[in-house]
Amino acid sequence: MRNLLTAIAMAVVTSAPVAASDNTEVIAVVHRWTDAFSRRSFNTDIAPCAEDAVVIDDLSPHVWQGPGACSDWFKAFEAWASKAGVINAVITLGEIRHLDFDGGFAYLVAPVTLSYIKAGKPVNFLGMITMTLRKRESGWRISGVAWADQ
Repeated sequence: MRNLLTAIAMAVVTSAPVAASDNTEVIAVVHRWTDAFSRRSFNTDIAPCAEDAVVIDDLSPHVWQGPGACSDWFKAFEAWASKAGVINAVITLGEIRHLDFDGGFAYLVAPVTLSYIKAGKPVNFLGMITMTLRKRESGWRISGVAWADQ
């Protein structure tokens, strides 16, 4: 028990404090991503994503990477939605369950709800989103996004 308390104390002492502004900025970037989806503006608002971002989803081809990864993923979503008869898709971010910082890197996990209309009926599809973010001179950018169904 004494060793455990010592280890915890050392971790607290040696951990770099996270600036409140980093926390606020990361959450703002994640909300910007969900807003871009919900407004269907990924083709014009790709700023939340880094130029070398990777997106993983259950949509084919399942992985998008590099410049335009976020907007290319969104185009695949739009193609699926059109084929499936899905309209008015919106992503709502739930309460963040995990947010870690390590220097210029962040890791976030949160529940999300994909809401849409299909055949005139509302659908709420629950999932989990995992994101990695990297701090650049221009601010925090999403470097990775993965969706998992709940």
